[in-house]
Amino acid sequence: MQLKRRSFLKISGLAGFHMVMVHKLPLAGMTEMGTTDSLFNDFVSPPAKSGSSCYWWWFNGLVDQEGIRRDLEAFKAKGMSGVLLVNSSDGLGGARIPQGAKFLSEEWRELYRFAMKEAKRLGIEVGINLSSGWCMGGPWIRPENAGRWYLQSTQELKGPQQFNGVLPLPGNRAGYDNVFNPPGYKEYIDLPLSALDYRDTAVVAIRTSGKEHKITGSRAALLEAKTNRKDASNFAKSFEITGPVQTPWTNEPGDAAIALTDVIDLTDKMDATGRLHWEVPPGTWTIVRTGHRMTGSKLMIAQPEADGLSIDWFDKKGVELQFEHLGKVFIDEAAKVGTKPAYFCDDSFEDGFPNWTGLILEKFRHYRGYDATSYLPVLSGYVIGSAEISDRFLNDYRRTIADCMADEHYGHFAALCHQHGMLVQNEAAGPSRSGTICMDGLKNLGRSDLPMGEFWLAPKHEDQENLTDDKSYGVSRLDFGQNKVTKMTASAAHIYGRKLASAEAFTSFRHWTDYPGSLKQALDRAFCEGINRVVIHTSTATRPKDGLPGYEYGAGTHFNPNVTWWEFSAPFFSYIARSQHLLRAGHFVADLLFYNGDIAPNLAAQKNIYPTLGKGYDYDVCNTEVLLGRVSVRNGRLVLPDGMQYRILVLPESDRMPVAVLKKIIMLLEAGALVIGAPPQTDCGLTDYPHCDAEIRRLAKILWKMPVADKGIETGKGRLFYPGSIRAVLQDIGCVPDFEVTDEKAWIDFIHRTTDEAEIYFITNRKKEHARADCLFRVTGRHPEIWDPVSGKRWRPVYKPEDGRIKITLELDRFQSLFIVFPKVKTKGLSVATPNAWQPANGFHKLQELSGSWQLAFDPEWGGPASIVFEELQDWIRHPDPGIRYYSGKAVYRKQFSFDDALPASALFIDLGIVKNICRVWLNGTDMGVVWTAPWRVEVTGKLKQGNNDIRIEVINLWPNRLIGDAGLPAEQRRTNTNIPFKKEDPLLPSGLLGPVTLTTLS
Repeated sequence: MQLKRRSFLKISGLAGFHMVMVHKLPLAGMTEMGTTDSLFNDFVSPPAKSGSSCYWWWFNGLVDQEGIRRDLEAFKAKGMSGVLLVNSSDGLGGARIPQGAKFLSEEWRELYRFAMKEAKRLGIEVGINLSSGWCMGGPWIRPENAGRWYLQSTQELKGPQQFNGVLPLPGNRAGYDNVFNPPGYKEYIDLPLSALDYRDTAVVAIRTSGKEHKITGSRAALLEAKTNRKDASNFAKSFEITGPVQTPWTNEPGDAAIALTDVIDLTDKMDATGRLHWEVPPGTWTIVRTGHRMTGSKLMIAQPEADGLSIDWFDKKGVELQFEHLGKVFIDEAAKVGTKPAYFCDDSFEDGFPNWTGLILEKFRHYRGYDATSYLPVLSGYVIGSAEISDRFLNDYRRTIADCMADEHYGHFAALCHQHGMLVQNEAAGPSRSGTICMDGLKNLGRSDLPMGEFWLAPKHEDQENLTDDKSYGVSRLDFGQNKVTKMTASAAHIYGRKLASAEAFTSFRHWTDYPGSLKQALDRAFCEGINRVVIHTSTATRPKDGLPGYEYGAGTHFNPNVTWWEFSAPFFSYIARSQHLLRAGHFVADLLFYNGDIAPNLAAQKNIYPTLGKGYDYDVCNTEVLLGRVSVRNGRLVLPDGMQYRILVLPESDRMPVAVLKKIIMLLEAGALVIGAPPQTDCGLTDYPHCDAEIRRLAKILWKMPVADKGIETGKGRLFYPGSIRAVLQDIGCVPDFEVTDEKAWIDFIHRTTDEAEIYFITNRKKEHARADCLFRVTGRHPEIWDPVSGKRWRPVYKPEDGRIKITLELDRFQSLFIVFPKVKTKGLSVATPNAWQPANGFHKLQELSGSWQLAFDPEWGGPASIVFEELQDWIRHPDPGIRYYSGKAVYRKQFSFDDALPASALFIDLGIVKNICRVWLNGTDMGVVWTAPWRVEVTGKLKQGNNDIRIEVINLWPNRLIGDAGLPAEQRRTNTNIPFKKEDPLLPSGLLGPVTLTTLS
C-alpha cells in the first residue's frame, strides 16, 4: 500500500548529530565548549570515524535510487559513519520480500554503482559482505572446493595371501549418526556417495589379530568431540565445546593398543577404482580406507544468482574463487564511479562442522612436522601406540584443521583484500551454527583488520530478571550474564594490535519493540566487555513507495528511517560515537594475561569473574601464537609490540604444554615476568615424540621447585607461582583492584583505558534500579572529572584519596553510565560542582507536579484525533478511542501552567516520570532537547519563568500498536504495509507520556 504522507517520520533538518540538543546536566563547574582540551572537544563532537555503522541489507534487490539516497542521507544526518552492504534473499523467520533487481544483473549493478557514488558524496564508509548468504560460497564453488567430511571404511583380511580386490567404500554418513544442526542438512546428509564427490585420502592396514583395539569405557564417549564430529548448536557454552577435547585419554590396563610398527601404508597399492593389490603378511589385518565427501552444505538466505555450495574452509582455493567471481565485481563496478569498498567482510560462520580438506596430509606435515597417515585409524577409535598417544594425535589433527582455517581462509582472505588496498572484517569466531567447528577463535580473529563478534537481545531483555547469571542462553541470549563472544573479540583485538573490536549489535526477533532507551543496557554491557565499534543489526534498505513500516528482515532490531522514532534518534547515535571515541583512546588496561593452551577447538569464554581472582581486575586471553611471537617483558611487565601490557601471565589448568611454550615461559621469567601455573608433564602433540616429553619433564623439574611461602619461586628476574589465589599475588605486589564498589548489592561494571593524557574509566549500572555506591579507582594524584556521554558535558565531582586510590560516591539511575576521566594535567577553570546529578546531597526535591489536563494533538493520517484533551496523563492503550489505542507515531502534549514560587537558586529540572518511548521537550518556546534514556529528566535552569509557562512535549511510541490495530481491519482500511504482520490479539505496548511530570531541583 503506497502512502501519501509520512510527515511524522521525516528526517530531521539538523545538519549533524553533534548539533542535536539533549537533556542537560547541572551547569555548575562546566567549561565552555571552546576548551583547548582536544580529548574533551572530540568527546563533545566526535570525529565521523567514531560513529556507528549498520548492516544495510538489500533483500532480493528490492531497492531503488530514491530509497538508497534517503537511507544514506538519513544515516549521515543522524551521525552514522558507515554501512555493511549485504545482498541476500528473504525468508528468515518467514519474512518474505518481493523480487527486485536480480543480483549481479545490469539493473542491480546500476543500483550498486549509484549507492557507492552516493556514499562517496556523503563520506559514508561502505564495507561489503563477500557472499549473498552469510558465509562464503556460491555457484562457482565446485564440489572439490566445498566443505568436506572425512569418512572411513574397514575390511578384514587374513594372511598370508595375495589380495587383489576392491575395498568397500565408506558409508555416505559413516560416523555422523548424530547430525542435527547444520544448515539444510536434511537435503544432503543422506545423498548417495556417488552424488557427494567422494575422494580417497589414504589406505592403511593395521594388525588386529581378531582383537578389539578401540578406545573403551567412558573415554569412548569423548570420541565424537575429539574427532571433530560432534554436532552442537550455538547455544553451547565455551566450556561445553573445549571441555571434552581437554579431558585426557589415559592408558588403561585392558587397552589393546596397536603398535606403530603394525601399521602399514598401502595408499600407493590401491588404484583409482579402489582395487587394492597387496601381499598380505601372516596374521589378521584390518584395512582402513580414509576418504572424504563434500558435506553438501549450501548458503543460507542466498539469492538464486549467487547460491551454491559453501566453500572449503581449510583450503585457500575457495577464497580465491569467491574473490574472483564476486569480489572483483564489487571492486570493478565501484571503480566506474571513482571509488571502492573500504573492506570486504566474511560474516557469521553458518556452515555446520566441516572437518577435512583434500590436502590434509600435506597441511599436517607443514604444521606438525610428521606424517599422519599411520594414525588415521584413530579417527574411528582405534588405539594406535597407546590411548595417550592416540589422544595427542587427535589434538594435532584438530590443531591442524584450526591452523588451516586461520591461514588458508581468514589469512588468505586478508591478503587478497590488502592486495586491492582494502581492509578485511571477519565475524570469525562465532557464535557459529555448530559449536564444535574446530577453530582457534583468537587466531581467526587475529587475521582480521576488523575482528568482529556479535551480541543479541533476549526475547524479553528489558526485564532484568531474564538477564541474570542463572538464565539459559535461550532465555537471556547471554552466558552467565555476559555476551558469548565479545570478550574473545576484544581480547583478539588487544593481543593482535587492532584498535577496533567490532560487534554485530542488537540482533533479535523483537520486531519494532525496541528503541534507544531499551537498547542502552545491552550496548553498555558490550562496551565493558571491550567492544568499541558497533555495527547495528540491522537496517533494511527500503523503497519509500512500499509504505510504512515497509519490508523488513526477519531478524535484527529495525534501524532505518521507517521506524517511528528515527526523527529523535540522533542523540542515541551521539551517545555511541562519544563512547566509542573514548573507548578507542590509548590502550585497554588489564592486569592479567590468561594463556588459553594449545588445544583446538580453542575459544575464550565470556567475560567472567574468576574465583581465584575476584572482582575489580580485568584481563585478556591469548593463544600460543601470540605468546610465542608477540609477548616480551619490559620493567617487569608483560608487553606486546603495540603497547598492551599485563602484570601476570596465568597458565591453563592442564598438564600438557608445547616445548616451545615452556621455553618461552622460561625466557619471560628470566626477563622479569610473573607467572602462575602448575608444572606440565608432557607435550600436547606428537611432534618430536618422545623426546619432547623428556624435555618438558627436564625443564619443569628445574622450574617448579617447592614454593617459598607465598612469594613464589625466583627465576631470573621473575617469579613463578604455583596455582592459588591470583588476587593474593596481585595484592602482594601492590596491585590493588583497578575498580571496586563497596556496596555488594550494587552491580556496577567497568572498563579502563589509559592514554598519555588521561586515565579513562567507563562505568555502568547493570541493574534496572537506582544505585548509590562508593566507587574506588586505582588512580592517585589526579583530579577526577565526570564526562557524560549522553549530554557531552563534564564537571568535577567531590572525591577523596583513600589508600592509594580515589573514592567517588556516585548515584546512578537504572542502567545509567558515565565516564570517569582522570586527566594528567588538571583542567583549568573546572571547579567542583556540588550538588550535581550524580552526587546530590539530599536527592532531588519535588517543587511542583504538572497535574491536571493536557492538550494532545495526534496525526489524523495515522488514525489519531487532531486535537483532544486528556484530563490526566494516561496510557494510550487504555483510551476508549481506537484511533488513540492503536496509534503509532508522534503526539504532541501541551500544557499551560503557573509557577508562583520564587525561582530556586540551584539547578532546575523537569522530571518526566515514565515515557513510552522517546520524547522532545520544549519550555516557553525553547527546545530543551530529546530525552531517550534514564534518568528521564531535562534541565531547564534559566528557562522557567515565575508566573505562566508553556510546556510542549513531543512523544513517539513504537509500531506494534498500529500494526495490531490494522490486523483487525480489512486490507483496504489498513494504514501500514509490511511483511511482518502482527495478530489482532497481540498485546498492545504501553504508549505515551505516563508521567508524573514534575519540576524538581537538587538539594
